[in-house]
Amino acid sequence: MAKIDLNNLARPKQINSIDTKINEEVIDKSYIYRDLHLDLQQSKSIGLGFKPVISTDILADDDILAIKNSLRNIFTTKKGEKLLNPNFGSSFEQYLFEPVNETIANIMGRDILETIQNLEDRVIIDNINIDAYPDENLYKIQIIYSFIDIKKQNLLNIIALKGGEILI
Repeated sequence: MAKIDLNNLARPKQINSIDTKINEEVIDKSYIYRDLHLDLQQSKSIGLGFKPVISTDILADDDILAIKNSLRNIFTTKKGEKLLNPNFGSSFEQYLFEPVNETIANIMGRDILETIQNLEDRVIIDNINIDAYPDENLYKIQIIYSFIDIKKQNLLNIIALKGGEILI
């Protein structure tokens, strides 16, 4: 049976450099947020330098990448799909049989804003732009957000097709 070590999330990662002695462990906690990587991959090695330490930990994402993956996870999960948290996710499927127009785009924008405010408290939404393309049966969604504890701004582009497919 395989053993999975989740201590990677609890303890700081190990950093190796040229000055590090072979069996010496150097700890560096240089991140604010840390989440499991979405694909649950095993981390291959920890650290930088000539002698990286082989790891048995699950791969983790730090700071900006952790938040981006969280937002991606919210928009690719349907509400009710996560058994222990039925309110997690977005509900784009409710717009499946609605006409593609500006009115529905405004309703979707309010839904997106509420979803992010309820599920991801590490970001602030600066702007949401939704363009409806009725001839192509799709919406192009652009979300501009700022990280709260990390002084940076980012952009998330989503394409919502009328058939219910979400492209991020």
